[in-house]
Amino acid sequence: MQRFQQILNELDSMIGLKQVKTLVKEIYAFVQIQQKLAQAKLATEPIVLHMIFKGNPGTGKTTVARILAKLLREMGVLSKGHLVEVERADLVGEYIGHTAQKTRDLSKKALGGIMFIDEAYSLARGGEKDFGKEAIDTMVKTKV
Repeated sequence: MQRFQQILNELDSMIGLKQVKTLVKEIYAFVQIQQKLAQAKLATEPIVLHMIFKGNPGTGKTTVARILAKLLREMGVLSKGHLVEVERADLVGEYIGHTAQKTRDLSKKALGGIMFIDEAYSLARGGEKDFGKEAIDTMVKTKV
């Protein structure tokens, strides 16, 4: 619990981000409730935490993602609590079939942690033959 509080203090020391700080506390409360229900062998809700971080460059999105990974590790939601930061070029291949493999490999690397896709919107911008959409499709259907 002391480690959790230290990490939470790291988030609290960041200027602004009131909504983010509130959301993190709500996630913590939700996780606590789910864990207590599980201990009592009662029905629980799955913990799905897909998020979108938006803001101008330099506003702390990646820093918050790193802190969140550590907090979720301390809560027992993530097994490792690491952050894998990727961008379009890391996910999109140069030929048919290459994108799916690159995306699956990075998804496996992120297991137990968080995959942070910088400028994720760029994956959906291409035309019909763009491989960015293949990366999205692969992430959606990949069960790792």
